Amino acid sequence: MLIGEYTNTLDAKGRVIIPAAFRYDLGDRFVLAKGIEKCLNIYPENEWNDFVQKLQETMPTSVKENRKAVRFFSANATVCELDKQGRILIPNKLREYASLDKELLFIGGFNKVEIWNPNNYEDSDAEEIGSILEAKNIKY
Repeated sequence: MLIGEYTNTLDAKGRVIIPAAFRYDLGDRFVLAKGIEKCLNIYPENEWNDFVQKLQETMPTSVKENRKAVRFFSANATVCELDKQGRILIPNKLREYASLDKELLFIGGFNKVEIWNPNNYEDSDAEEIGSILEAKNIKY
């Protein structure tokens, strides 16, 4: 399970070490893609495949808005493999999208990992989250 919060540094070539706590669950190959909130998402291959399947099942490409959503994810995703130092290269286009500079924040999201510029990440407080869960009738 992909949980926890970690920081790491982006090097001059756009490479970053994936936190060791995430490597086992991510596996040898995974997908790096744009996230909705100006962050990047890392999906284990099986989670990415499930996500793509859900998009294909629920968003027929005969609808213009659906095609835009599909392109948002498909055109801005790349398959990654860790190098011997446990690093990946984040393509420049994705670094620019998420405003990634030097310090990166990795947030576990159960089935994926989010990569944030720490200046853009807004942590929600417990009271706000409690209200959201209550509204959805989720006991915590």
